[in-house]
Amino acid sequence: MARKTREEAEQTRNLLLDAAERLFSERGVSKTTLADIAAEAGVTRGAVYWHFQNKLDVYRALLYRITPLFDDFQSEMTRTAERDPALALWRHSVTLLSMLSTLPQLRRVLLILFLRSEHVDELAPIHDECVAHMRESGECLRGILQLAQAQGLLLPHVDCQEAALAVQAYHDGLINRWLLDPEHADLAGKSHRLLQYVYRAIFQPSVMAHLFTVD
Repeated sequence: MARKTREEAEQTRNLLLDAAERLFSERGVSKTTLADIAAEAGVTRGAVYWHFQNKLDVYRALLYRITPLFDDFQSEMTRTAERDPALALWRHSVTLLSMLSTLPQLRRVLLILFLRSEHVDELAPIHDECVAHMRESGECLRGILQLAQAQGLLLPHVDCQEAALAVQAYHDGLINRWLLDPEHADLAGKSHRLLQYVYRAIFQPSVMAHLFTVD
C-alpha cells in the first residue's frame, strides 16, 4: 500500500509538472498561477502545495527534469575530448542544435527559460543559477579548447577563453532564433553549415576538413 501511495504521489507530481510546462510555454510564467496548474492537471490546489511550495519550486523542478540530459551530454563531450578535443566540441554543438527538434520537452523548457519568463521577483534566484551553470559550461568548453590548442589544432590567434565565449554565445543565439521562428531556422538540417562559420574562425582548415568527414 505504501509503495502504491508513493507511485501515485509521483504520478501526481509529474502531472503537475507536465501541466506547468504546457501553461508556462503557452502563456508565460507570470500569467500562470498555481491554481491554473492544478486545474490543467485535473487535481486540487492542495495537491499542488503538497508537492511544491511556490511557483519558483515548480520552475526549478521543470529545469531539473532536463538536467540529467545535459549532465550526460557534457560527460560524453569530456570523454571524447580525451582522444579528440576538436571532434568532442564539434559533436557537442551539432547534437545540441539537432536535439531541439527531436525532444519536445527540451524545446518547451528552453522556450520557457529563454522567452516565457522574467528572472525577477520570485524567480530572481533562477538568474543566479543560470549564470552559475553558464560559467561552468563555459569553463568546460575552455578546457577542451585548451586541449585542442596543445595539439596544434587551433588557429594561431585564438584565445581559448574568448573562443569558448564565442561558441557559447553562438549556441544561445541560434537556439533563441529557432525558438522564435522554428519553421525558418532548420537547426537539425543545417547544423553543420551554420556551425562552420564560428568553427572556421577557431580551428585549422585541416581540422575542419576532418570534422566534416567524420560527421
